[in-house]
Amino acid sequence: MAKKEENKKKNIKEEVKNKKNNKKEEVKKISSKKNDDKVMKVIEFVDKYRLAIYGVVGGVLATLLVVILIWPDRIAKLKDGTEPVAEIDGLVVTADDLYEDMKQIYSISSLLDKIDNKLLEEKYPEDDEMNNEVESQAENYYNMYKAYYGMEKEDFLTRNGFGSEKAFLEYLKLQYRRNKYTEDYIKKDISDSEIEEYYDDKVYGDINTKHILVKVDSSASDEEKKEAEDKAKEIISKLNDGKTFDEVKEEYKDDITYEELGYKSYNASLESAYMEEMQNLEDNSYSKTPVKTSYGYHIVYRIDQKEKPALEDVKDEIISSLVEEKKSADENIQYKALDNMREKANLKFSDTVLEDKYNTYISQYK
Repeated sequence: MAKKEENKKKNIKEEVKNKKNNKKEEVKKISSKKNDDKVMKVIEFVDKYRLAIYGVVGGVLATLLVVILIWPDRIAKLKDGTEPVAEIDGLVVTADDLYEDMKQIYSISSLLDKIDNKLLEEKYPEDDEMNNEVESQAENYYNMYKAYYGMEKEDFLTRNGFGSEKAFLEYLKLQYRRNKYTEDYIKKDISDSEIEEYYDDKVYGDINTKHILVKVDSSASDEEKKEAEDKAKEIISKLNDGKTFDEVKEEYKDDITYEELGYKSYNASLESAYMEEMQNLEDNSYSKTPVKTSYGYHIVYRIDQKEKPALEDVKDEIISSLVEEKKSADENIQYKALDNMREKANLKFSDTVLEDKYNTYISQYK
């Protein structure tokens, strides 16, 4: 039995050796002109899609995919896909075996990362704004994972498939560029009439307010919420009886939070209930019923309002607001934008399986 197994191993090794010798003979038969043509094609392809490979899920397999796809003459033995890339006793893994598995698992996401990065690096060169934003995002990730999972930076990077912090930052830069392209893609279709309509309906002069807040914790019971609302109603009742805002603020100082917000614009980062209340109030007037937000119950006091700004002074802000509205209205708009970018770059597939996978992938977003 042992003898039979030993002969089997010898046969496998002999078969591999013969394949290597046959392959060497094939390489010798290739004319120099054909080699020159292939080298030029490889150089052109590499120039078009050459990227630094960074640590994403399946990074090692992605690296091998690039080698097989764009450097056929650098590893000529892989040309027909039958040359082993790894072997143990009783198992030989060929380039074809590996490539087919990779196409099923990692192909589209890895391939598109590389293509998008190449196209977007040219359109959005690295600058201080990008680097500052990306570094800030990275720190937010590190802090969040440490706060929620007790995970240090190195653990975060390893568990999320990044071989180094540099690889993670490169990934964030790609996402930053994709977002920039999506915004520009949306902006080109925003019409002057849309901008004017938004200006007429939603833009108003900055409003100056202060407010009293009866806080309610998000985990509060229904009874505690009712008590807070009743306290806010009680304060409003005191105002109705003639007490000033400053007087009730002082009287309830142990039960409330008081804040002077100052002038806030139409696109301020305030909850909608507060924004609506400050817009609906008259100057020198206060809320007649408590205004509920995620923080609790507010009594808003509107002091005064500035004049509405001219359209040309807020046009860029309006466009940004319209972009955000359109992104919220269509959760697939980034996929559509990036597909448009690739089409304009004349993306072509040499592998029909990958082409079918890409068409299936992108069709779900159209």
